[in-house]
Amino acid sequence: MEAPSLPWLRSFDKPCRLLLHALASGSSGVLAALRMLQRVQAREGPGQAFPWQTFTAALCAEEPTLEGPEGALAVKPRLLLLPVVCQRNLFSLLLVVQAMVPGGCLGRLLQAMEQDSHVDPWVRTLGDLLRQGPRGEECFPPPASLSSACQQQLRCLCRKIAQNKPEGRRKLNWCFSKLPGAAEDVADSVLQGGKRKNVSEESLELDEEREGKRLLLEEVVCDPSGTQKGGDVAEVEEEVPGEPSRDRSAQSPAGAAPENSQQDAAREPRKISQAELAAEVQSFLQMHGQRLKMLLQKESNHSELSIPAELLVLNNCSPGQLEGLCSFLQLSTCPEHLLVRFCSWLLALTPNLSYTSAAILAEQLFLRRVLSLTQPPSRHFMAALASFCSKYSQPFCRVLVAAVLREPGEGTEQTKLVCELVEECLEPDCVRLVLSQVLEVPLSEKLLPVVQAVLERQEVLPPELFDLLVLTLCRQAPAFATSLNYAKLVTAVLTMYQSQVTPAHRSSLAAALDRSNAALKKSLQAMLEGAR
Repeated sequence: MEAPSLPWLRSFDKPCRLLLHALASGSSGVLAALRMLQRVQAREGPGQAFPWQTFTAALCAEEPTLEGPEGALAVKPRLLLLPVVCQRNLFSLLLVVQAMVPGGCLGRLLQAMEQDSHVDPWVRTLGDLLRQGPRGEECFPPPASLSSACQQQLRCLCRKIAQNKPEGRRKLNWCFSKLPGAAEDVADSVLQGGKRKNVSEESLELDEEREGKRLLLEEVVCDPSGTQKGGDVAEVEEEVPGEPSRDRSAQSPAGAAPENSQQDAAREPRKISQAELAAEVQSFLQMHGQRLKMLLQKESNHSELSIPAELLVLNNCSPGQLEGLCSFLQLSTCPEHLLVRFCSWLLALTPNLSYTSAAILAEQLFLRRVLSLTQPPSRHFMAALASFCSKYSQPFCRVLVAAVLREPGEGTEQTKLVCELVEECLEPDCVRLVLSQVLEVPLSEKLLPVVQAVLERQEVLPPELFDLLVLTLCRQAPAFATSLNYAKLVTAVLTMYQSQVTPAHRSSLAAALDRSNAALKKSLQAMLEGAR
């Protein structure tokens, strides 16, 4: 059973509220919360960046509630009113970041937990571990440094991971930074494999997806039973329309020098009729849809510790089958607590979904809901959004953020949502992606807060992207003659990115301001003069 809505959560500060959203996102909530804390740490610098004192005081504040079958009035700390999965994830997180949390905060949270005689056994055990944490560390000697043989084995393992899964290179930066030789080895091996360092993550994932489709095709062709052979082969060829046929021609000498007409025919996929596609999707739904729908809608009084085996089919279905499954499960309109459950399954699903599948799910799960927002999103919706975004941020931005930016009208709630995602959820590469998407469309008053949110992250921008930003601000200066948001944006560029502002940038901005009546024009001109 999902926890009831907790209206007092809206009184929490934004970092505290976002941490609780992450903790409530399911069995992987601890990882999502830890990533959120790391982003805050990176943005604010070393020290106690997260407001633990404020967070603890808010959770220990007492709140009236009704308990028992008779609805007796009682007063309890807010900590005890959180869902059990959120309590478990919170105390698990505290075990990991115990050194960062002031001791007084831990003591207050443990005292609040003790006020409930029926506290969850898992939470109580975690509390006991927190109490003996410092003493427990004394029982174990510090770990010995790795031997040279172990370091070499670790390098080899990192190299294999980066070769087999290109995105592993980015995720293993922490390891490469500690193993000086590993970074060069992995870079060399990737280059030898035909990959360039500056290939975008999207294209790498698409290459990986095509390789997976090719393997799936081979399995279908070699299947002795021959079931669904024709349909699966067709759907794979439909997925890779521009795939060269050199592998097949290499297997036979006759294929070495085919005629031009045969080459053209080999490159063109066999087209599937609408009837065949509909029959394929219908067969897929009959096999997998009903069981998944029953599991999704099943009432549950405990946290989901594992994903249903039926969900693994997402790794092997075609785009048409996946869209049909989403429609069958009514994911675009289902209750939001079911959306949270489905996203928690996706977070735990291994291996990761392909880029194409993740993009389809981003559209089916969130696009309709986001575009129809007329008030701040609920905590369930934000938890689902943060959960999905933590694992599939690239396809999420390509599909959903791009649609929001191109949506006509003011879109106040949509803009606020994108700003919140930029500020708290997205990784640096996706923050830069959002800025590039904004600069691809005509700049409007609606989009200025999004650019402001990107600049406040203070991520290093590639020179070409920063040049495009300055050029856009110069061209649009007359259109924002009375806009305070535009003035704030120019100020942010000149202050937060002072090291990237060149004399040419300053000259262009000064010339643009001379030809316009921008708000705070004199202040901006004085700032430009002072920076010379």
